[in-house]
Amino acid sequence: MKNKEMINRLKDNAELAMAAYGYFHLADSKYDFNKDNTDTERLEYFRELKDDKTQSLFPTPTDILNIEYKYFKDENDKPQDSWYHKHFLDGDFTPTQAKRFLERYELIHHIPNTLSGFSATIFYDIKESNTTTNTKEFKKHFEYIIAFRGTESTKEIV
Repeated sequence: MKNKEMINRLKDNAELAMAAYGYFHLADSKYDFNKDNTDTERLEYFRELKDDKTQSLFPTPTDILNIEYKYFKDENDKPQDSWYHKHFLDGDFTPTQAKRFLERYELIHHIPNTLSGFSATIFYDIKESNTTTNTKEFKKHFEYIIAFRGTESTKEIV
């Protein structure tokens, strides 16, 4: 494997690891937002930002990865980014990076935090680069990727 290929593979794996921390369950209209007050607060804040009068809008996976929605903001539009504030959508991707990532990987399934703090996301690698023609091509084989994240347990397990 050449150096450039190795660097690209490392970058891809780093982005998958970062994406594993996305709150993708917030994009699911069937998710029970009454289970968690923080998720309800996130959804209400998102709808307020988007000026959603119908209360029917949900964040997209691109919104969830977007760093512009990482933190809640105070009344002066300053991010509440200290350690004791809850994060809004907690994305770490630039808007362009989030768009490119989701053009490459399809979100198949997301398991939000369980009582033990476990969470995982399954992605499907849609395209691969052809280095000779410098284009993206659909793969001839299936490649599913499962991305785990560190636990986020706030409840004590007995």
